[in-house]
Amino acid sequence: MKYILILSFVLSHQICFSQTRDTLKKQSNKASDLVTFIAKVDIANATKDGIYLNGYVVNIDYMQAEKLNGKKIRVTGKVTIVKGLKKSSNGEEVQGREGDTKHIESPKIEVVKS
Repeated sequence: MKYILILSFVLSHQICFSQTRDTLKKQSNKASDLVTFIAKVDIANATKDGIYLNGYVVNIDYMQAEKLNGKKIRVTGKVTIVKGLKKSSNGEEVQGREGDTKHIESPKIEVVKS
């Protein structure tokens, strides 16, 4: 009985520490988390989360995307990785993106003159 209690205690601590470590990675403020790129806005790439630009989901609302449609913009912001969803254990499909996505939550956007 003692071994079972000790084993469950050790396992629970490993799970807690692994979750903490993952959380810290996402909240780091390293300069490498900051990206800047120039892209042309195409409203066809808009989603409910924002718009796909250069492999990132840039969080802007649809009305702002409409105003920027066809224009070249410079996007600067901090990158957050959102883990993709997996199929459920019984094989059913789940709603959401399957692969991991890179999001820029509060981008700084500037129109670039051609």
